Amino acid sequence: MKGAALLAIFALGGCAAVEPIKAYQGPEQPRAELAIVESAFERDWVTVADVQIAAVDGVGYPGPKYEARMLPGQHRVIVKGTSVVGSQKQEQFCAFEFDMARGCAYRPHPPSYPSPALLRGAEAEWQLSVAMQVSVRCPDVAADIRVPADCAASSAALAQRRGN
Repeated sequence: MKGAALLAIFALGGCAAVEPIKAYQGPEQPRAELAIVESAFERDWVTVADVQIAAVDGVGYPGPKYEARMLPGQHRVIVKGTSVVGSQKQEQFCAFEFDMARGCAYRPHPPSYPSPALLRGAEAEWQLSVAMQVSVRCPDVAADIRVPADCAASSAALAQRRGN
């Protein structure tokens, strides 16, 4: 009986796979022909860091999304970064835009939550512009770059900032 219960748990876990975002029209393209934005869920003994892809080129994607596949070219991506340190949860949204190359994978690293916002509490609204680190892996090179990004406490504040 225990073996059947464990098998059922593992089978259910397989169903929870997160599908990548196909952020382009037309038939499926080979991965080597696409630009890929990747994010991750990471956990250690003290902290949890969850960076999810929230939108690509103005299209929102609900639920946990950790990979977006798109045709090479100029793209605007919004990531939602959630971190939990002890019992304190912090959430931010960061948008960045630049020309992405074929065959390359991009992993954004949202900045640390701003200290003044921490002092005002979880409900505080804030916005800032930063140079966000993005790790880039291409077939023949890997590097960390800094790209202009707008970050805010909420996706609504981020949208409002873009309108200004």
